[in-house]
Amino acid sequence: MTVTENPLETFLVSRPDVQDLVEKNILKDPAVAPALQSHREELNKRKVEDSLRHKIDHRPTPEALFKQNILTNMSVAPAMQNPADEGKKILHENLEKKIADRPTKGHLVDQGILQE
Repeated sequence: MTVTENPLETFLVSRPDVQDLVEKNILKDPAVAPALQSHREELNKRKVEDSLRHKIDHRPTPEALFKQNILTNMSVAPAMQNPADEGKKILHENLEKKIADRPTKGHLVDQGILQE
């Protein structure tokens, strides 16, 4: 029989070993008793819950985020916020145009502005 005749043997030869599957969290560790595994999973779940609860309790206030310019001031009417956004958009478009229209290195060398 060749490899193509028996694909099951091909898969069995190339399958990962148990330790690889344990490391990838596909299988549970066979060295640990099932009762301990479930207890360990429950402890890990509670640890994650406590960590998330702590992070939520200590997250910054909206006022702190306003001061750091992470949030925009929502107390201002949207019609008043747009001029600032439009100014940024216009500035961005102007910079993009200037970058696109800037002369090449060869052109600057030809004009004597740059040296090679």
